[in-house]
Amino acid sequence: MNHHAYEDRIAGILLGLDRLRAADLRTTVVSLGDREVIGYQCNIHGAAVHRYEHASPADSEMLAAFESRLGVGLPADYLQWITTVGDGGAGPMLGLLPLAQEAEDAAIDYAADFPFTADRPCAPAAEDSEIQWSENIGRIHRGATFLANEGCGMYNLLILRGPAAGQVWWHSNEHAAALPVLHPDTHKPLTFLDWYELWLSRALDPDHDQIGSFAKFTDRGASRA
Repeated sequence: MNHHAYEDRIAGILLGLDRLRAADLRTTVVSLGDREVIGYQCNIHGAAVHRYEHASPADSEMLAAFESRLGVGLPADYLQWITTVGDGGAGPMLGLLPLAQEAEDAAIDYAADFPFTADRPCAPAAEDSEIQWSENIGRIHRGATFLANEGCGMYNLLILRGPAAGQVWWHSNEHAAALPVLHPDTHKPLTFLDWYELWLSRALDPDHDQIGSFAKFTDRGASRA
């Protein structure tokens, strides 16, 4: 897909975000005794955290250094988003995390391929098996970046290297699992913009429940999507 197609999709997302912000974001004055502050109330999961605000676009020098470390280019749709809209901020779950921001004491090996595929994902570690948990986590934390925090130790990852590059995966740190996020109709793995559009469409559609976790769009949760 060319950059003009990404521009059109991103423009559509931004229009949808404006509609969602207008419908969802409410402010209130909260008294702290000696002063008053502005509080935020939102019905969309995580929106009170990012408040529909975008971070600044990614710095070109930082991007060049990261891609050199990564050894490959970033997924094109994601790269266009973080360079034209913002590197973090408004988005699914608790909002987009900046590129390469890690979580759960992760130590991502950016120069290694993410080893899993949609056909061979990383199933949860056996309960009470610390060895399998550590092995799974060590393999999951390769060639990917934390894209969004769902809360409760669950995250969305954007795969940057390996056969699943460009796909968004759901990750449970507690269970050391990583599963591809699949489109509810096509059942194909989602790209960054696919993932963002699915979240936004559900948030704007009164006939659908909003997305509280992308776990429901994995093979293990597809029956509840």
